Amino acid sequence: MTDADDQGRADEQDYPEELGFGFGEILALLSVHGGEAAAGTAELLGLEDYTGLPEVLASGASSLVARGYAHVGSSAGLSVDGPIAGIAAALGGAERRMDLRLEAPGFSDRILLLEAPGIAILLRPRAYSTWWALPQRTDVGPAEATLLLVQGHLAEHPEGRVLVERHEVGQGYALSVRNADDGGWLLGVRVPGAEDSRESPGDAETLLTALRAVRND
Repeated sequence: MTDADDQGRADEQDYPEELGFGFGEILALLSVHGGEAAAGTAELLGLEDYTGLPEVLASGASSLVARGYAHVGSSAGLSVDGPIAGIAAALGGAERRMDLRLEAPGFSDRILLLEAPGIAILLRPRAYSTWWALPQRTDVGPAEATLLLVQGHLAEHPEGRVLVERHEVGQGYALSVRNADDGGWLLGVRVPGAEDSRESPGDAETLLTALRAVRND
């Protein structure tokens, strides 16, 4: 499964804005692109133990074909185009992988941001190691898009917290963001093994600067 159609080729099928993928389908898309980032992405998704299993790749490829998300190319390899090719490119070619942990009393969630040249996607976990995938916003910058995700969670869960970490680069150290009583933010750096972090108050510009730092922009 090494063939991939040109990502820019016109897509003849209508796709929903948000697409759900099983873990076998994700692994098949990683195999299609075959980029240097594929191993790191598989690790971030918790799928590294399955990347070398032909039966899992074959099952994922068959599922993609059955759903109309892929077809068999001229050299008998799996071929994708349109939005699916973009997702494959982001999975296999991500130059930045951000892991956002959303916390609140009685609630937890996770958002992964994968940014590759010309394409960026957002992944959210479903059940049984499956994922929702959708494009990131293109009308704002990447750091500003991350800021909107943080603000959205803390607006919905005022007592919550977001931990923002870049995968592999500085892994283990996360920016902690909580609401402050004055309408601003409480920012801290959470180090490996620590339950809490020393927090300092900051405004929206301070938060954006901190996000750019943890993103290594």
